[in-house]
Amino acid sequence: MAGFRYSFKAGEFASALFQKSELIAAAATGAVTEAGTIAKNRGRADIASAGFSKGWQNALRLEIYPKQKNSSKSRNSINAAAHIFHRVGYAGVFESGDTISGKPLLWLPLKSTPQRIGRSKMTPAAYVKSIGPLVTIQRPGQAPLLAGQIAINRRGQTTPGKVTLSALRRGNSGKASKLVPLFVGIPKAKMPDKFSIREITVNAASQLGSLYMKHLKVD
Repeated sequence: MAGFRYSFKAGEFASALFQKSELIAAAATGAVTEAGTIAKNRGRADIASAGFSKGWQNALRLEIYPKQKNSSKSRNSINAAAHIFHRVGYAGVFESGDTISGKPLLWLPLKSTPQRIGRSKMTPAAYVKSIGPLVTIQRPGQAPLLAGQIAINRRGQTTPGKVTLSALRRGNSGKASKLVPLFVGIPKAKMPDKFSIREITVNAASQLGSLYMKHLKVD
């Protein structure tokens, strides 16, 4: 009768199993990281195509979990996960569209109004804080306006072209000035959907199977 005997070293099986699990964890983390990077890059391109600034594009971020202790870097894990998010809290409005109501009015800058003050968006509050007071202009049957003081020359004329922050600041410094409309008040505004980040993310996630095999390093 034939027979055989198997002998092994203590810890040999556990070591082999650990090595394989490390390969699997590395493949899983690599696949999730690449899928997340695809979604982030395509999402930023989608935001750019909607006409948003570089700052809005770069505000779409990717984080891979789990993190290493005391580090922002991820560590290999079979349960790796990607978190894609936008740093602007209300960015989701442009994903699904929404209606924003005023309290009681939304004050929107006119096309001729400077769109920013420094790094901040132009709003009535930002204007009052940085430049000076605003005056309400009521128009029967039409939306009301908020106007600021703009500098004029000796002929009572403003500088040709768009309204500038420097002209508005001069108009509030005691120099000769006149009122210029800056904001229009409306009860509500419909925000159209402009982004497709969810669709892009789902598409990237559908590639996880092939990406896993790409990152699986088997000797």
